[in-house]
Amino acid sequence: MYDTKIIIEEYIAGREIECSVLGNDKPIASLPGEVISRHEFYSYEAKFIDENGAKLEVPAKVSEDLVKKIQDLAIQVFKTLNCEGLARVDFFLTADHKIVVNEINTMPGFTKISMYPKLWEVSGISYTELIDRLIQLAIDRFNKEKKLKTSFNVEGDE
Repeated sequence: MYDTKIIIEEYIAGREIECSVLGNDKPIASLPGEVISRHEFYSYEAKFIDENGAKLEVPAKVSEDLVKKIQDLAIQVFKTLNCEGLARVDFFLTADHKIVVNEINTMPGFTKISMYPKLWEVSGISYTELIDRLIQLAIDRFNKEKKLKTSFNVEGDE
């Protein structure tokens, strides 16, 4: 026995497109990238074990219209989930150009060869500038939260 629970998901035939998001109150989205698996699908083995398991197409070869739709949807997902700082939103792009949200990764890989910083690099933000921006976003969030009242006294109570 492996476990007492299983998850069953519908198979979606499509390209795997990823988009990096950066920001707090006014997030921005990078150009999207594509993961092209050299396996039947983008499995654990393809991602972490086989060094040739996948090719990263940065930026993804999609129309300008699709780029804009993917970026807008990535920001919408980020805001809907009240994210701050960074995240990577992953999509499937079907043959008829339908965009399906797959997941949000709120702690994406962050090495110089990871998709998150690669997408920012092709979008005009270098690795070191990206780190600087993330530090500033963290400071901004800290300063905003420092101003919040965390306790109160009811009149008459001591």
